[in-house]
Amino acid sequence: MGIFIFLGLVLIVSTIFIIFKVRQSKYIRYLLNNSFALNKLLKLNDNFKFVNISNDFFDTHTYDNETFFNNISCEDYLIYQLQFKKFEIENAIKSIKYNITLYEKYINELTKISDFGKYKDEEKLNVAYLLKLEKKLFKQKVLNPKRVLYIQIVLYCSKINGYIYAKKEQIFTTEEVETLIKRLNNKNYEFYNDKGIWAALCRVERGRVSNKMRFAIYKRDGYRCCYCGRSEDADYLEIDHIKPIAKGGKSTYDNLQTLCRRCNKNKGDSY
Repeated sequence: MGIFIFLGLVLIVSTIFIIFKVRQSKYIRYLLNNSFALNKLLKLNDNFKFVNISNDFFDTHTYDNETFFNNISCEDYLIYQLQFKKFEIENAIKSIKYNITLYEKYINELTKISDFGKYKDEEKLNVAYLLKLEKKLFKQKVLNPKRVLYIQIVLYCSKINGYIYAKKEQIFTTEEVETLIKRLNNKNYEFYNDKGIWAALCRVERGRVSNKMRFAIYKRDGYRCCYCGRSEDADYLEIDHIKPIAKGGKSTYDNLQTLCRRCNKNKGDSY
């Protein structure tokens, strides 16, 4: 008996819902065809072409070396990535500023629309519900372009087996990113005038040599110093940038070699 009562209630609720949706659809069609306020809004929307900016910028990286993870900040990592994504982000910032300026004009025109409750053709409809639905539709159709850009950097630290045990993250505003780009652009040919920018780039470049990469280089070089040929335990071997980072060298396999501590110290930043 209880199941039939339950099914009966479900049927009643479903029927009421269908009736409500049919009624609502009828009112919406009427409003779209007859509401002065909605028609003015739709025409206004057609006249304002905002730039579509799909997403904020999100970048992440995982270190398997705790020293690098602790030494490299989210800002350091962003500075490094801006070398490659600068123009893309600058264009997004320009679009954001364009949207902000245009949106002010849009809102100014929007406030001039005050024809709620005025319709072309009159029908016998619930006036109170009609006005409520009109304002709801109006609010839904007001344009809301992207006017804020965030860049999020997330750094993780993991064991060499991939287990992540630490994390740090930071969100940068448009103004903060513009400041970093300006500092990054302050250079004389390939030399950065801002020492803080250069230090950040060097930290991140060194951090690209993961522990996994380090042991791959050791194995490639036969666990021997490429200068003196001495075979050492991994604890006494070090990874050296053949072309030093200070002179533009990158952390790539072909620019890395195995040296013993003594030879690495003697080599210093020479190339």
